[in-house]
Amino acid sequence: MALIKCLDCGKDVSTEAAACPHCGRPVKTPGQIDRVKKYDTVVSSGQSALRALLTLDGGATIAFLTFIGHLWDKGTLSSESSHLFVAALQMFIYGTLLAVLAYGTIFLTNCLSSVEWHRSANAMFSVTVLLGFTSVGCFLAASWRAVEGLQAATKLI
Repeated sequence: MALIKCLDCGKDVSTEAAACPHCGRPVKTPGQIDRVKKYDTVVSSGQSALRALLTLDGGATIAFLTFIGHLWDKGTLSSESSHLFVAALQMFIYGTLLAVLAYGTIFLTNCLSSVEWHRSANAMFSVTVLLGFTSVGCFLAASWRAVEGLQAATKLI
């Protein structure tokens, strides 16, 4: 049996006690501790997913910009394909911006959770998920436009 300090009165309390015998404050149960660990795991996984999404969108933007520059230097960029490439580039940039915003909103979700504003934290989490999925949608739409641009460009070559 271990002793911990009560968070309200500061006196020693057994970890096996349901509540502090001095002030009545409930002692954390192992289930509550596991819930905190689960929350930390979810937050860590969410941040990793957003980091991967940001890397995917940002990397695609840079690679695509390099590719367009290469076509420009070779003089093989037609009017038709350039419009498609610009549209694709815009979508990659929007996807990157949405991933950055999602990364910011997951931080706000954590802040709101830490002060136990559960309704606000849940709403902010919903915004984070929506931004993440929209970012994936932008990536897919940009990829589709890029393929159309490549098809238009290869007709000229």
